[in-house]
Amino acid sequence: MVRKGIATLTLASFFTCSLFMGTGETPKSAYAADSSTTSFTRFAGETRYETAVEISSNNWTNASSVVLTRGDAFPDALAGAVLANSAVVGGGPLLLTESNRLRPEVLQEIQRLNASSIFILGGTGAISSGVENALKANGLTTYRIQGNDRYETAANISTTSVENSTRAFLASGKVFADALSISSYAAANGIPLLLTDTQKVPTATLNALQKLGVTEITLIGGESAISASVAGQLKTAGYTVSRLSDQDRYKTNVAILKNLSYNMDKMVVATGGSFPDALAGSVLAARNNNPILLVPKDENALLNTPTTAYLGSNRASVNNFFFLGGFDVISTAIQNIVRIGSTSSKISLQFWDGYANKTTYENQLSYVPGDLADYIDILVPNLCGAVQADGSFAYRFSSAETPKYLVSLGQSKGAQVVPMVMSSGSTADSVLQNATKRSAFVNSATKMIAETNADGILVDMEALSESSEEGLTALMQSLYTQLHPQGKLVMVSVMSKTSATAQPWYDEYDYSDLAQYVDYIQIMSYDKHYSTSAPGPIAPLDWVREVIAYAVTEIPSEKILMGVPYYGRAWRTEGSGWVSKVFGWAVATQTADQFCATITRETTLTDPIGVPTFKYVDESDYSRTAYFDDRLSWGKKLDIMDEYNLGGIGGWSMGWINEVSAPELYPLLKERIN
Repeated sequence: MVRKGIATLTLASFFTCSLFMGTGETPKSAYAADSSTTSFTRFAGETRYETAVEISSNNWTNASSVVLTRGDAFPDALAGAVLANSAVVGGGPLLLTESNRLRPEVLQEIQRLNASSIFILGGTGAISSGVENALKANGLTTYRIQGNDRYETAANISTTSVENSTRAFLASGKVFADALSISSYAAANGIPLLLTDTQKVPTATLNALQKLGVTEITLIGGESAISASVAGQLKTAGYTVSRLSDQDRYKTNVAILKNLSYNMDKMVVATGGSFPDALAGSVLAARNNNPILLVPKDENALLNTPTTAYLGSNRASVNNFFFLGGFDVISTAIQNIVRIGSTSSKISLQFWDGYANKTTYENQLSYVPGDLADYIDILVPNLCGAVQADGSFAYRFSSAETPKYLVSLGQSKGAQVVPMVMSSGSTADSVLQNATKRSAFVNSATKMIAETNADGILVDMEALSESSEEGLTALMQSLYTQLHPQGKLVMVSVMSKTSATAQPWYDEYDYSDLAQYVDYIQIMSYDKHYSTSAPGPIAPLDWVREVIAYAVTEIPSEKILMGVPYYGRAWRTEGSGWVSKVFGWAVATQTADQFCATITRETTLTDPIGVPTFKYVDESDYSRTAYFDDRLSWGKKLDIMDEYNLGGIGGWSMGWINEVSAPELYPLLKERIN
C-alpha cells in the first residue's frame, strides 16, 4: 500500500491560477442518497456461554444480582427474563452455565459486575449443588427458584418476579420460540410469563394465576402449541382469553411485534433455531422495551416473508440493530436482509491511517461531514507495530489504552473498527512459512481484539516470495477458525492481478483459496504506475476493470472490496529512472494553482472521463508530471463496483483527505455505497 511521502501544502500557499481547464461541470449523481444512520453491533462468543457473557459485558457496567440458568435446556429458563428485569434482581443480566460446572468466564463476568447475589433457576438436576457451592465459595449469596417440574418452576419464578398483575402471558412449556418472542415485552412491562401443557393448564400455573390476581390471559402461539381446550379451560375459570399467533414461530414473532407497543430505537436480533442467545438477549431488549426479532438460519427462508415485510415498515425507526451470535448463527446475508432488505450490502471500508498519532486519527474523523455511519461502515486503523521474527506483534503505542480509545471512538460513531496488521519481505515470509510463528501471530491477533474490543482484523502481507502462498492461506484459515465464531471480521488485502499468469510475481496470493477464509478481500487496485515507474494514472479505469474482471472469476463478488486511491503522484527523473512524491486531491489542485499549471484530463476511447493530470516545474527546478483522481474519476471507478456487484470499496486512505477534499469525496461515497 502507498505510504505518505510529501508534506501537505497549507491553504496559505493556494494562489489564484486557472484550474481544471476543460473539465466541465461535475454531473449530479443519479444515485439517491440514503440519509439513514442505522448502525449495528454484534455480540458473539465461541460458545453460547461466551455469547451471553459478551451480551452482559458490553451492556452492563455493574449489577448487584445476576440470574443464572443452564445453557443446554430451555424449560427452567423461559421465565427468566421477567425475573432479571424485575425489582427483585434489579435489572441484572442473565448468564448461562453448564449443569455440572461453573464455567470460568461466567464467574469472571459475575466478579466484573461486582454482583453479590445469584438467582439460580431450576433444581439441582438443572444446575447442580456443585455449581451452587462454587458460587458460595466465591463469596456469593445464592437463591434457588425451583419446582417439581418446568411448569411449577416457571410459576415460582413469576410469583417471585411480580407481586401482582391483572395480565399474564401463557406460552408452551414444550417449545421455546413463542416464549422467547414475548419474553422481552413481558419483562419490560412486569407481566408474568407462565407455561402450559398443550392440552391442559397445569395446577401450578393455575395457582400462580390466582395468586397474582390475573384476570386477562394472552396465549402465545397457535393451537398446535396451546390447544383450544386450554383456552376453553381458562374461560370456564373466569379469565378473559386472547391469543397472539400465526402459522410458525417466525410469523408468531411478527404477530407479537405488530400487536404490541415497543421502543423501536433498538432491535435485538437472534436465531429462532435455538434458545440460548435469544434468552440472554431478551433481558437486554427488556431494559428499554425493545423488540426481539427471531430469524432463520437460511436467508432464503427469510426473504419475502412477514418478517421482511415487518422490517420494511419499521427499519427506518431503528437506530441500532443488536445481532446475537457469530456468523455461523446469523450469517452476513441474514444480517444484511435485516439491516437493508437485501442479501448484499455495499461496504465502505476506509483505511484510517493516523499511525502513532492519536490526534491525527481524531482529525481524520473530524473531516467526515455529519454522521460518520452515512459514509463509512468499517474503519481500519494501523494500531499494531511491526510483526516480530517469532510471528508476534504488539501495539504501535506504549500501551493498549490509546488503541482501546480509538476503537471505542470509531465504534461510538457507528462504524466497525478492524485494525490492520502489516508485514512484508523476508520477515513476512519467515512467519508465513512456519506453523509455530503463524500460531504466535494468531495469538497476538486474538489478544489485540480482546483487549481493544475491536471488530476483527485485516492482514496486509506484501513483497512476499511465491513459497509463502500456502502459508498465507493457512494463516487466514487459522484466523478465520479462531475469530469467525466470535462474530469477528477476518479480512485480507492482496495485490492486483489481471489474470492467473499476467503477474507471476504475485503468485503468493491465491485468490480462490483465500476467499474461503475471509469475509472480505480488499484488492489493491491502485499503483498501476508506482513510485519508481514512468508517470501515469494511479488507477486507470480500463486497468481497474481488468483487475476486477479477473478477481470475480476467483472470488465471490460480494466478498470483494475494490481498492480506491485517494492519492496522486508527481514524478520526476532521477538518473536513468523515475522517482515520485505523493499527495492527495486537495494538495494536487493547490500545487497546480501554486505553479500556475493547467490541469487537463487524460482520456481513452473506453474512458472518456479520464483522470486529471498536469505538468509543472517545482521549487527545486525539477520538471514534474502529476496524476491524481477527483470526483469524476472516482465516480467512474465506483461504476465498476456496481457493474460487478462487488461487496464494496476499500479506500486508501483517509490520510489523504482534508477539509478541502472531504466535501467532494464523502458525499460521493454516501450516494454510491448506500
